[in-house]
Amino acid sequence: MDGQNPKPAFDVKCQEPLANHSTYKIGGPARCLLNAAGEDEVVAALQVAFSSGCPFLILGGGSNVLFADEGFPGMVIHMQNDSIETQEGADGVNILVGAGTSLAKLANFALANSLSGLEWAAGIPGTVGGAIRGNAGAFHQEIGNAIKKVRAIDVSDKTAAPRIFEKNDCDFSYRDSVFKRNKNLVIVSASLFLAKGKRESIEREMKEYLEKKVTTQPLDAFSAGSVFTNPPGFFAGKLIEDCGLKGKVVGGALVSPKHANFIVNAGNAKAVDVLELIAQIKNAVKEKFNIDLKEEIEIVKA
Repeated sequence: MDGQNPKPAFDVKCQEPLANHSTYKIGGPARCLLNAAGEDEVVAALQVAFSSGCPFLILGGGSNVLFADEGFPGMVIHMQNDSIETQEGADGVNILVGAGTSLAKLANFALANSLSGLEWAAGIPGTVGGAIRGNAGAFHQEIGNAIKKVRAIDVSDKTAAPRIFEKNDCDFSYRDSVFKRNKNLVIVSASLFLAKGKRESIEREMKEYLEKKVTTQPLDAFSAGSVFTNPPGFFAGKLIEDCGLKGKVVGGALVSPKHANFIVNAGNAKAVDVLELIAQIKNAVKEKFNIDLKEEIEIVKA
């Protein structure tokens, strides 16, 4: 980006360690990391990247990503637009939420306002934008169920053109959406509908879901959540466990003894350690069950 500078109002950090922005606590430096607090800043940052020929990466909460040890040689645009606005309806509430809003903040907002539909999100890290992109979910529920519209920026022709996606346009499926398949679409905000409910029952359900996660998942460890999606008719964690890989260690990376579909940073793990474990797991499951596991986490190469 020689000779090109973002607007002075931008919060920019050069050679920023991506480990500081990843729940894995893994990743080398980004050439530059820009905190974007609104859609205008996202658009302006993208235009700088276009004009300079610099690669760019959109970052939310860093909860479903593995950064390379070498870092990223371009601009990381850190989405921090975390506004929440509401509009009352007859049977519920329409919520307009920024893509940089944490899923936990949105779930707590729903609880505080006695709105049902996000109880499953208790304890799940990451942002709304990332959740929509990967159609995050738990306990047979997913965020796509609550989505009405998504506002995104289309950068396919190296211009920043806003687009509105109705729910059907999002093409939600298991841990997938049009936004995950098309990396030229940058989510900036979304409209959700949540039904009115009783605060006590919403809070009780959230606590039950959270207790189940605490019991079965290594929530107190550095990880990126589930590493693999569940193959049709199977649970990835069970397949990995049946291959005898619980507790398997490579360098500082560990297949969680608590849940085999989690690879955790057990101490100064490198990306290469995690990648080696991923390769070993995929090979073992393929050899034993003839099933090809697919990564749910995004792997960002240098």
